[in-house]
Amino acid sequence: MRLYFSGFFFLLFAVVYTAGAQQINKTIYTSPNYTITASGVIQGEFKAKALSAFELLSNYRSAANTFKSPVVSFKFSINGKDNEMASGKDHQVTVVPVNGAFKTPLIKFGRRYVDSRTVPAKTYLAPDTKFQLNLDMREVLRSFKTKGYYTTFNDNKIYKEDFKAVYVAGSSSPLIWDFDNLVNNPGLQLKDDDGDGIYTLDLILNKPEEEKSTSSAWKLSKDITAFPQYSSGYPLMDALYNMSLEEMQNAVEPDSTFRTGKEWAGVWTRDISYSIILSMATLQPKVAEHSLMRKVKNNRVIQDTGTGGSYPVSSDRMMWAVAAWEVYKVTGDKNWLKKVYAIIKNSADDDAKTVYDNETGLVKGESSFLDWREQTYPKWMQPADIYESECLGTSVVHYQTNVVLNEMAVLLNDKQAADKYAAIASRIKQGINKHLWMPEKGYYGQYLYGRKYKILSPKSEALGEALAILFDIADDGKTKT
Repeated sequence: MRLYFSGFFFLLFAVVYTAGAQQINKTIYTSPNYTITASGVIQGEFKAKALSAFELLSNYRSAANTFKSPVVSFKFSINGKDNEMASGKDHQVTVVPVNGAFKTPLIKFGRRYVDSRTVPAKTYLAPDTKFQLNLDMREVLRSFKTKGYYTTFNDNKIYKEDFKAVYVAGSSSPLIWDFDNLVNNPGLQLKDDDGDGIYTLDLILNKPEEEKSTSSAWKLSKDITAFPQYSSGYPLMDALYNMSLEEMQNAVEPDSTFRTGKEWAGVWTRDISYSIILSMATLQPKVAEHSLMRKVKNNRVIQDTGTGGSYPVSSDRMMWAVAAWEVYKVTGDKNWLKKVYAIIKNSADDDAKTVYDNETGLVKGESSFLDWREQTYPKWMQPADIYESECLGTSVVHYQTNVVLNEMAVLLNDKQAADKYAAIASRIKQGINKHLWMPEKGYYGQYLYGRKYKILSPKSEALGEALAILFDIADDGKTKT
């Protein structure tokens, strides 16, 4: 009898083990370029494998450095602060080296320089390019000498005795856009060795050893048991989920706010708001609250980034309202509801006077999603033109803001406000469907643009299209096209 049971359990183990091995090696998707299995990804010579739900290995190396753009954007910085020019205004050079070296022209601090040369097709940044930056600080130093201070583009004064150093931030490694960490990177400090007011810095761009690559291994090192657990039977999916939870914990700063990214310190209104509605309200509601309140000033939501120095050229800060409502739906905290209702109401009432177009029902301002203006708007469009444009994504955000205000007002027994915001939401929804929907194409256009007689850009905007469906702006017929 013992022999029978022993043989039975051995056979059962063999069947279960074989089934498990087949599940782990099961092909989920295959294409000419790569294959995804239950436990990994195979792309030519590169392989990533989940050893378990808590450990990953990979030998992947990116070929991005081989095809890196020769266009380098950068800004100079006094004392490691973003104080040379307004947001969205950077210097830009096309780095085509001669004998392996490239020198910028002499650029005056605070005067934007944009290289007007056309980049030939299939031109890339050569590896190990010697790159010299040349900065003219004589006007700044003269102002220090005659006035005792220098006035920046936004009317802030830097006093002579506070002047410590000049740095550069930028788009191509070893340059970084993290202004707060420039002072911790002495290799990004320009020097004036002969005291003539001309500051220089020599760098090497596109070093082979700086090629982008994934970490070769990951193993769970934090306690994630406080968060919702996920198990699918597919080790790769389970490992990616658990790694995401750990990355989420790593993104929380000591002040209990979310960091925007490796090179982007602090909280940014748009980034944190979208993160919260996607999952952070559920996973870390208190951190979400702290992060949202960091973007409030004068009891109004801050528009902290965008073309032309932000608001009102950029006006998508109201995604904050949707995020704050998402937090309330998770916590049910009435004190939070009352606090954010006042903030959202003040901000929305400002917008009604500043960015709402009563004729079309749409909302003026830059795209919320495609916000890198050089990639989204034609070169002739100045900040005033971008302000005058009426974008799908931004209008959808403001529609949902007014829906949220209506629901908050109902909960707080503010009937007059509830009716007011319901009517505004309805007007924006009608405007979106009337002016942006293209029946012949089956999707919404990107934005209206122009002066007196506006034209619809027929390009699509992925986030705006998705939110129009999620927020019930598009009816059943539109969602199916």
